[in-house]
Amino acid sequence: MKKILLLSVVAGIVMFFWGFVSWTVLPWHMTTANKFTDEQAVSQVLKENAPQKGIYYLPFDEKDHGPGQVGAFASVLPDGTAMNMGKMMGISLATQIISAFLVLCLLRLACGLSYLGKVGFFALVGLTIGFASHIPYWNWFSFSTSYVSVMLLDILISFTLAGLAVAKFAPTKNP
Repeated sequence: MKKILLLSVVAGIVMFFWGFVSWTVLPWHMTTANKFTDEQAVSQVLKENAPQKGIYYLPFDEKDHGPGQVGAFASVLPDGTAMNMGKMMGISLATQIISAFLVLCLLRLACGLSYLGKVGFFALVGLTIGFASHIPYWNWFSFSTSYVSVMLLDILISFTLAGLAVAKFAPTKNP
């Protein structure tokens, strides 16, 4: 277990530094975002129509979606937020270390598994994917804890159910 923990820290640090390069050196993340033409006007409309911090869908009801209808999915902070870069970097590093730990646990489980071991393998993959993909949204973009928790649980349940469905038929040894 000590070796897995040490390797988790090493892999987490590597992933953390890649994140630094990916977000501060390479331009690709900012090329995926657009700037509102009038940020003040949009900010005012959001403040008036999104009174509490949280996730908002526009339109809220899926039956109202249609051609020509503006759609949005946003994490709204009506009172703004103070950026605590140290805390956010710490959470980011912890996220990377935990993600690496989960994947290392997968490697440990990958050969000669029982039925329940295979189900656990699927569940751990789901947890890893959910953790690595949704915790950064909570950390960097203030997605609500409840939203992220539901997403993690949804992915975990999905992968566990898939594992229950296929574990009996999956091979017990690596090819």
